Amino acid sequence: MKLSIKEMILTAIFTALTSVLAQVSIKIPFSPVPITMQVLSVCLAAVVLGKKCGTLSQIVYVILGACGFPVFSGFNSGFSAILGPTGGYIISFPFVAFLIGYIIEKHKYITRVSIGFAMAAGLLVCYSFGTLWLAFILKLGFFEALAMGVGWYLPLDILKVTISSFLGYEIRLALIRSNLLYHQRGLN
Repeated sequence: MKLSIKEMILTAIFTALTSVLAQVSIKIPFSPVPITMQVLSVCLAAVVLGKKCGTLSQIVYVILGACGFPVFSGFNSGFSAILGPTGGYIISFPFVAFLIGYIIEKHKYITRVSIGFAMAAGLLVCYSFGTLWLAFILKLGFFEALAMGVGWYLPLDILKVTISSFLGYEIRLALIRSNLLYHQRGLN
């Protein structure tokens, strides 16, 4: 995979953004999964950078955390964080970014609506990985894990997806206009 200097810099920026937004973390007493802003960052990375660099930014994020850099929520790191209750969500981030980027790149014209649908699909992947892993680790039934890992978070995640669809569209457009991002598809 060849990357231009611009792509490398933008990929690093979104890796850093995910690391920073992971620290915006609120622990809740009834679930081991904190409320974070990581979903917003993953969605933005996919929309702005596309499937290749968006996915790469999240792969680097997961690798940094696995190697011991405190980039996961609550400044956690290491394989213990990945193997813990939130590991399914963390592992899902590259897949989420790829799916969102893939869906967006397949549309002839990128609109806020198409971005929103792509992000909804990505959120479904994130919840699937997270819920299944949470059920496995905590030995919960599927519906218990669904209530613990999705039910309380869905309204806020819908808000994050809405915000990131509008922000992502505008950031992508600005980067294309400033010649910092290659323009493959039209924006409406």
